[in-house]
Amino acid sequence: PPPALLLVPDFPDGGEPGAERLRRQRVCLERLGRPAAPTDVRGTVQVLGGPGPKEVTVRYTFNEWLSFVDVPAAPLPPEPPAERYGFTLCVPPSLREGSALHFAIRYRGPQGEFWDNNGGRNYTLRCCGCPGGGPAAAPP
Repeated sequence: PPPALLLVPDFPDGGEPGAERLRRQRVCLERLGRPAAPTDVRGTVQVLGGPGPKEVTVRYTFNEWLSFVDVPAAPLPPEPPAERYGFTLCVPPSLREGSALHFAIRYRGPQGEFWDNNGGRNYTLRCCGCPGGGPAAAPP
């Protein structure tokens, strides 16, 4: 069978966002589901919000930003002092080994607009083949 495809993070896994980073950016990627499925990518975001209306979206692309999709993130139970949001990015079946998914997170609230774009590099997931094929071959 052909190899199973996995989306592998191409950025260091910093674990929980640091309090200083969250204070400075107001929005941070908290974590990605592991491993990222070949059909969707799930993750959580922390936001240092305030009162008033707010919007958290994840902007992502499969074609090096020639086009992109904005997906709303949904509120989750908060973990003070941060609010938490969950997101799911749909991966097209046409994604092939070697291609990439890039994303960044946007928070808009009464205080303004803030981005977490991995320090200007964006977050990148690389599509990699997993030897042996089939979903059972995915790493633990």
